[in-house]
Amino acid sequence: MNLSTIASWEGVAAVVSAVIGLLTVGGAVVRWREQALRREDVQAWADQAIAALQSLVLLAALPPGRVPPDEARRRLTEVIFATSILVEQGRMFFRNRPWGGYGRGKPRAYQGRRPAILDDLVAAHQAALRLEGADLRTRAQLSLVAEDALKDFVTRMQHEVGRSRSASPTAGKAGGSIDVARLISQIDPARVAERIAEMGG
Repeated sequence: MNLSTIASWEGVAAVVSAVIGLLTVGGAVVRWREQALRREDVQAWADQAIAALQSLVLLAALPPGRVPPDEARRRLTEVIFATSILVEQGRMFFRNRPWGGYGRGKPRAYQGRRPAILDDLVAAHQAALRLEGADLRTRAQLSLVAEDALKDFVTRMQHEVGRSRSASPTAGKAGGSIDVARLISQIDPARVAERIAEMGG
């Protein structure tokens, strides 16, 4: 091995070391940024919010009597409390925006305009307060308010903490429309019989 070969290998090693160093620094910056944005905390908060919003969608959309009245009342009370609490917790992640003198006399966290992402939870909270004892037309309206709030919230949070791509190609494939009757018709009758037996039938 001559000197020029050794020099070229040293050059390659220097470049490789530099690239590894840059990747290490880049990884540290990404981790720091994620911690600065409190991504895991926001995800946990969003999970709770989606549970509360979806619960309200179901409570509003299901026909009266589908959920036993005591259970429906208990779950509705949980939604009322959860949505209010989640709005206040959300202020830790999403600050009000300055808006002229709006809210000037309020504490600092409440000055300006609330971020739109919290509006979905406020709408759900107000809908939940009106749901019990509502007539059919009002239930339908509240059901749509709850559904829109859920969809809007999930869309916003997908931009905030969602992944831009799947870890595997299988999970990222586009789904099709779901028809439960068609899915039932495709089940092997032997599996159905086995499940009936497991259920004590």
